[in-house]
Formats: sequence, C-alpha cells, structure tokens
Amino acid sequence: MKRSTYRLLVQSEEKSRNILETALYALFAISAAAAIWQFAEQPAILPQQETGSMVEQQAQGRFPS
Repeated sequence: MKRSTYRLLVQSEEKSRNILETALYALFAISAAAAIWQFAEQPAILPQQETGSMVEQQAQGRFPS
C-alpha cells in the first residue's frame, strides 16, 4: 500500500500541540476582548465649553483682567 507524503504528514501531527495552539489563540482573543472592554468602560472626561464672549466672561469674573 503506497502512502502519499501529505497523508503521512497529516497522520504525524501532534494532537497535544494542536490543543495547546487552540488554547493559546483563545487566550489571546479573550485578553484582547478584555482590553477593549476595559477601555470602553472608562469614562471620557471632556472639558466643558464656556459660553459667551470673552468680554461677558470678564464681566462675570471668570477671567481676571
């Protein structure tokens, strides 16, 4: 019975290595998702816009002259 090179390679694959690679890829995906989730949960602190002209703000005492 003649066996092809491809068939010999497929049969000789290490099963434990495939399981380890699958576990590592899953761990990388979970850690990336956790990092994105952590970033998305942080509140965005933006400066408040001041309304009114500079003259009005000086008159209200917001800016020293």
